[in-house]
Amino acid sequence: MPQLHFSRLTVLTTSIALTLASAPAQSCGPDFPLQLLSERGTHLQKLPEPEFAVLVTQLASQPVSWPVPEKVFQSQYDYQAGRLISSTEQAEQQLLPTEDAKRVAAMRQQNDAAAALQAGKDLSDELRLYTAAAVAFRKDTKTAAALFQQVLALPAAAQQQRRSWALYSLARLQAETAPEQAIQLWQKLRAEVAAGLADPLQLAVASLGEEARLLLAQQQWPQAIGLYATQAHYDASGYASLLQLSRQLLAKPDAELQPLLTEPAVSRLLSLYLLSQLSGLQYSAPQQLTRLLQLLQQSPEVQLTNALELAAVSYQQGQYDNATLLLKQASDSPLKWWLSAKLALRSNDLAAAATAYAKASKAFPTTLPAPAKAPEFQYDEAFSRQISRKQLQTQCRVEAEAGVLALQRGEYLQAMRLLYQAGSEFWQDTAYIAERVLTTAELQQFVDAEVPQGQPKADSQWSWFGDTEPNTLLRQLLARRLLREGQTDTAQRYFVEPKLQQLAQQYQQLQQKSSANALQTQLEHLGRYLQLDLGQLGRADALFQLARLTRQHGLELLGYELAPDYQVFYGQFEFYPSHTPPLWPIPAAEQQRLTQSAPVPDKRFHYRYIAADLAAQSAELWPQNSQAYAASLCAATTWLIHRDPEMAQQYYRQYLQHGAYVPWGADFGIRCPEPDLASAENRLQANFKASLPRKRELALAAVLLLLAGAGGWAWRRSAQRLRSN
Repeated sequence: MPQLHFSRLTVLTTSIALTLASAPAQSCGPDFPLQLLSERGTHLQKLPEPEFAVLVTQLASQPVSWPVPEKVFQSQYDYQAGRLISSTEQAEQQLLPTEDAKRVAAMRQQNDAAAALQAGKDLSDELRLYTAAAVAFRKDTKTAAALFQQVLALPAAAQQQRRSWALYSLARLQAETAPEQAIQLWQKLRAEVAAGLADPLQLAVASLGEEARLLLAQQQWPQAIGLYATQAHYDASGYASLLQLSRQLLAKPDAELQPLLTEPAVSRLLSLYLLSQLSGLQYSAPQQLTRLLQLLQQSPEVQLTNALELAAVSYQQGQYDNATLLLKQASDSPLKWWLSAKLALRSNDLAAAATAYAKASKAFPTTLPAPAKAPEFQYDEAFSRQISRKQLQTQCRVEAEAGVLALQRGEYLQAMRLLYQAGSEFWQDTAYIAERVLTTAELQQFVDAEVPQGQPKADSQWSWFGDTEPNTLLRQLLARRLLREGQTDTAQRYFVEPKLQQLAQQYQQLQQKSSANALQTQLEHLGRYLQLDLGQLGRADALFQLARLTRQHGLELLGYELAPDYQVFYGQFEFYPSHTPPLWPIPAAEQQRLTQSAPVPDKRFHYRYIAADLAAQSAELWPQNSQAYAASLCAATTWLIHRDPEMAQQYYRQYLQHGAYVPWGADFGIRCPEPDLASAENRLQANFKASLPRKRELALAAVLLLLAGAGGWAWRRSAQRLRSN
């Protein structure tokens, strides 16, 4: 019966551990990506520890070009039935017609091959013989082997469903007694799968580990390492095997390990293990680390072969002179130029570092090879796709670091370009430059020239930054910046989501209705004096509607991607500044740009303050003894009462000083009604009627003053004429 060299549970556990090991840890909340600019000098000088699973794939000895099966299976636990359903059982139930699947299941319940053959008498010879062999596999290996051979002796067209299964299982039976024959069978299996033989259980991949295990027993280290490394291209079994093998080698005494290091595959494996497990060894086995490093550098041949890895390890340990010497012996590669850039940074040669970063980026392949499909795990991607993704992440990290260096050198557009190209992994660094360093005009020019149009999401649900393409994020960041600066018409072009485009259009319309020119302002002053509505009530209503829109959708329309609003996390999380002095302080020119682009007000959820101020402006236009006046100030209080109680108190005191009693005053700042425009108009008319007698007195006084002024002017003119005569 087919069984992988490592159980699927082991594969899954190892894969999850691999993923968690690479996830950065920052603050509370979701898995926040690394921010290089938070500690730019530290991050640029630090060489990240590469993934062992990525490194060991370069040791592969077999071509990795097997065709992708139409369907693959993995073992799954059925919680309702309380048992593990093997991949073999799933394949038998899903790939066969219903009646055949039932007969195969009945055969599996028998105690021996003879009973199984009788239960499967109505099946094809291929299914009947193979299933009977699988029943005998554990108890009667001789019978099982004979039945597997009968399957393989069938005409070619009659054994296509179980041929890969039979080859793999027969080899497993012969592994202990006839290892050479087993190896030949596994090699035959891989050759036929490469030629198109169906392999839904991915037994060709499993055979790599099985053969490697036999070769290790024969002390054929290079061949075994090459097979495990080939297997690592497809699933975590090969990676886990090489990790365990490296630990076994390291546990050997010097007398046994030194001869093995003369094998290039062995010394290479241990060099990669040392490079990728350095931090763990420094913590758990520092003596073993020192010992292995010394052994790898004792032989000039071994040192030359592994010069690049040893240079990186020396750099990570702070042995920079040794790293420089070893690096001169290494062949050109992305890692060599990356390490050269970091050594140049330590020497404060920023120009040389920039050149080395450019060479590192160009040294990566322009396209990564398409990975072979491995059995699906219980998370998004197959193991082989993880490997390719991690290779791409390394290239993106190099480009992002080059962008940080360009920023430090004052090359702002180049920094923007490099970090944008680095992808969503470094989006927060990209957003920092786009939002705070570049001017709005520079950012708009960059977006127009280099950022493709974004695609709206299929649904209306918001999601974390990692689920949105950088071009969409960048365009909407620009749209919010333009809207904050009053360029409402231009801003609408850069919102990608239709809902946001509609909200931005509504924002523009309300802003136009709520704005007043000089003449309208004078009329409003006269209207308030005469207790007449000369346009201010309509503007008051528009101001309040704009305030409410700003409060409800300010994060999407006006929010800063980073501080103080953190639209990047939909406002749910924020970062706090580090109090540790940075290794590289922010240059003066960059700091000047930060000052010019500082948020106004520079407070968390700054748009709430804008909304409250708009509501307060609305209140100034309502009659003070109206419900609308109280409702506007109530809203301003509510929007800030939990964020800034002192500011909220100011709005409340303004109401107490000027406003009239309202029935809902006990809930002021907690629950607020909408301003009632009709009620405000009625209140304004009532105020006008009540003030008519007073207005008559004021009008008479004004006439008397006017007459007195005119008489005084006439007297002065007469006196001037008399003096002139």
